[in-house]
Amino acid sequence: MLELLVAMSVTVVLLGMVTFMTGVSMDGYKGSRDKVLGGRQAKEAHEAITQDFEAMVARADGSEAMWLYAGVEPELDGDVVGSTTLAGPANKKIVNSCRLIFFTGAPDRYDGDIGGANDNGGDVSAVSYRLVYRDQISGAAANAVGAFPSYTLYRHLVDPDDTFTNVLGQTDLTAPVNPPAPAPPVVNQFTDTLDFTAENVLAENIYQMTVTFLVQQANGVSRFTIGANAGQQQYHSLVIRGNGILSKADAASAEVEEEGQLVGVEIGMTVLSERGLVMTQKGGMSRQEIINEYGTHYTDTVSVPRF
Repeated sequence: MLELLVAMSVTVVLLGMVTFMTGVSMDGYKGSRDKVLGGRQAKEAHEAITQDFEAMVARADGSEAMWLYAGVEPELDGDVVGSTTLAGPANKKIVNSCRLIFFTGAPDRYDGDIGGANDNGGDVSAVSYRLVYRDQISGAAANAVGAFPSYTLYRHLVDPDDTFTNVLGQTDLTAPVNPPAPAPPVVNQFTDTLDFTAENVLAENIYQMTVTFLVQQANGVSRFTIGANAGQQQYHSLVIRGNGILSKADAASAEVEEEGQLVGVEIGMTVLSERGLVMTQKGGMSRQEIINEYGTHYTDTVSVPRF
C-alpha cells in the first residue's frame, strides 16, 4: 500500500507538471498565433493603402476642386455632437483615426476585372478609408455599434464611372452639394450607409490609424499629422485642392494655406490581438495597458506622385 501511495503521488505530480507545461505552451502558441494574425491584418491594410497612395491622382489646375481630404474621423470627433457612437467601449475608445478620401488609379477598379465587360475605360477611382468600432455581422444600422462589434478598417472604392459622374470636381468630398439646375444631381458617395458595408471591410482589430503628410516646403519637409490628441502637434484636417494645400489646426480654426508640394505619406497602425480585443470589452486594464500588452504598431512611408 505504501509503495502504491508513493507511485500514485509521483504520478499526480508528473501529471500536474505536464498539464502546467502544456498550458504554458498553449498560451505561448495562442499568443504567437494572435501576433501572426494581427501582422497579416496590418500587412493587408498597409498594402492596400500604399498601392492607393502610390497611384494617387491630383491636378494643380487652379480650381477649388478637392483632390484629397484627410481629417479627424467624424465618428470620433468630440467637436461633432453625437459623434462618438462608433468610437468604442468606455475608456477604450479609438482616440486617433484619420478619415481619408482621395483619387487613385486603383488596380482593383471595376471589381478587378480591368479590360472586362464592365470596363468603360476609366482609370481614376475615388477611395475612402475609415476606422470605427462596429459590428458587420448582425446587420446593424450604419450608425449603430451592433451586437458583435470589432475595431474595423473600411476601404470604400468607387469605380471610375461613378467617380467621373458624381465625385470629380466636387469642392467638398465629405458632403458634396447638388449643383444648380439643369446640371444632374450629385450623389454623395461617402456616407456612413455606403462606407460601412461588408464588402468594404479591409481589416479588423485595427485599434488606431495615424496618417502624417510630408510636404516639401522652402525650409524643408514639414509634417502634418492628422489627429486630436492633446499635447501633440496635430492637425484637424489637411485638404488638397486644385489651387493649393490647406490645413486646419482644430475644428474651430480657419483653414490656413500651406505652400509646398506633397511628397509622401506616413501611415501608422496599431493592431490588437484577439485577447486584446476581449480586454477592451472588459474592465481592469486601461487603454494604454492594453496597447502595451496586446498591441503591435506598424509604420510605413509612401512616396506619392508629383502633381
